[in-house]
This record gives sequence, structure tokens and C-alpha cells, in this order.
Amino acid sequence: MSTATEPSVLPAPANISSDIPATTFTISSTDESVPVTTAFEHIESIRRLFGVKNELDSTSQSVVANYQNWVEGLLAIVSTGLYSDQGHFVLELIQNADDNQYTANHLPTLRFILSSDRILVCNNEIGFQRENVSAICNVCASTKGKHKQGYVGHKGIGFKSVFLVSHRPEIHSGNYHFCFDTFGGTQLMGDMQPIWLDNSEEVLPNSDEWTTCIRLPLKQDIQRDRLQRNFDDIQARFLLFLNRLRQIEIVNQQDNISSMNSPSRIFTRNDYAQGKLIELQEKTTNGSTTNSLWLIIKKVIDVPEEIRVLKQLNTFFKNVHMYFNSS
Repeated sequence: MSTATEPSVLPAPANISSDIPATTFTISSTDESVPVTTAFEHIESIRRLFGVKNELDSTSQSVVANYQNWVEGLLAIVSTGLYSDQGHFVLELIQNADDNQYTANHLPTLRFILSSDRILVCNNEIGFQRENVSAICNVCASTKGKHKQGYVGHKGIGFKSVFLVSHRPEIHSGNYHFCFDTFGGTQLMGDMQPIWLDNSEEVLPNSDEWTTCIRLPLKQDIQRDRLQRNFDDIQARFLLFLNRLRQIEIVNQQDNISSMNSPSRIFTRNDYAQGKLIELQEKTTNGSTTNSLWLIIKKVIDVPEEIRVLKQLNTFFKNVHMYFNSS
């Protein structure tokens, strides 16, 4: 039986003022980090592919402009079809965190820090690599390998769901610091064209603890009560259906009036008996702790031929997991 990991204690919700000065980024020196000069040039090379900062003649500029208009039309159709629900982005970010890679000495953890004007999404993964950045700047690329369970795309099209709540999302991971800007939703191509950032509008969480931090300044017309409900709906049971992620934290900050009745929460999963028995724990800043035990039964079943044809499946077998609350 494996030893349970003691979950970290949630920090007291912080009061972050909008008067905090911009801060210059420190250079990360971890083994997994891309050198800052390489990261910067990578972002600039992607921009050049979109015709930004390229010395083009008038004919080439016209071709690029027509191409961008065509792509923007496709993006409008894709975004409307895939992401009609504001809360979808929360599930996408949880799934992306579950698909990330983690070092053996870290408990895979995702933390949401909520305030009235922005959301911080912090993850202790190994950090963005070159292929991750390229995928997130592409509307249909994905870096998912064999770990394909869950929602749409890893650090690719799935990330685009954040534009439901933010016109200018920022990504800070290792030595990569960049944002996307759709200029109030008027330029949809902006969700693929990265812009390098030299500083941040606020002090970000410790990068040694949180390798990746996504900052989402909220749209002015966002329905904040509805947004809060999206996070209130997250339950410990979510962890049963994830593969790598073992802890989800939701920190409500004091400047968010709607969060007064929503205490900060931390959900932790501990596996025993080779994953056949799972303990889930929920702790809140009001002092309550709830534990539950789940018995997991896994079975591989044959997929009938008619189902494979109907669903256009390429697999002959399917893993089925059944969960029984044994608390």
C-alpha cells in the first residue's frame, strides 16, 4: 500500500491591489527551461510566420491581409461551435494540467486564484517546451501523445476556450513570457499571434513552486456570479477521472465580493493498492475537512463492430472504470 501524501495547507486568501507595480521577470535556470534568448526568438519567429514584422511588398501584404480575414472567419465559426458555454474553459484547463508532465518529487497540482478582475491558473508541471508554444499558437495542433483521454487538445485548441473570459490571456512558463491579444474581440487572429512580455502587471506566484502561470484578465462584460458558480461546481470527484493530477486548489481572494460565501478549497487524491482504492479529501479555509473512499474496478471490454463503424473508432478494445463509494 502506498503512503498517502499530506496535502498542503491552503494559504489565507490574499488581498492583491490593482496598484501593484509591474514586475520584471527573473530568468529561470531549471534544467527543463528553454534559454530566455531562445524563447524570445521563438516567439518572434512565430510572429514572422503570421506576417508580423516582415518586410513585405504591397502585393504580399495584400495576400497576407486576405489570408488573415479568411482565417478570422474560420476562427469565429470554430470558437462558436466548440465553446458556447463560459464554464467550458475551466474543464479545459483542468484537462490540460492533467496532460502535463511532472517531476517525481512534485505532487501534480493545479491552483486557481480568483479575484474580481482576473484569474491566475498556476501549475507545477515541468514547464512549456518549444513544441507546446508552437501548438498553442496553432488552431488545430496538439502535443498530446499516448495520453489522449479527456477533452479537446493539449495546450492547443483546448486553450482557446480561455478567450470566452479574457481578451488578453498571458502565459508565463519557465523563460517564456507572452500573451495573446484580440483587442477586445475585434481581431480573432490575435489568439494565435503571441506577443512577448518583458514584465507583468502584478507580482506573480513564486516560479520555483509554480513553473507555469496563466493570467486571465477578465472581460469587462463577464458574468462574475456565473463565473464563480463554474468554480463552485468543481468537486473532489473530478480527481477520480484524471490520470496525473492529484491536487486542485481554488483560492478566492478577498477583493471578490461574490466569493464571500465561497471559501477557498483544496481537493486531494491519494491512491492505494495500485490505484484500486482511492481516498479523496476536501479541505476549506473555514476549517472543514471531508474524506471519502472509492473502490475502483477496471475492465477491458471488446468494442462491437457495429459501434466501431458507427463511431468511426480505430480501437477494438475499451477500458471501462467503475467507481464505488465505500466510505
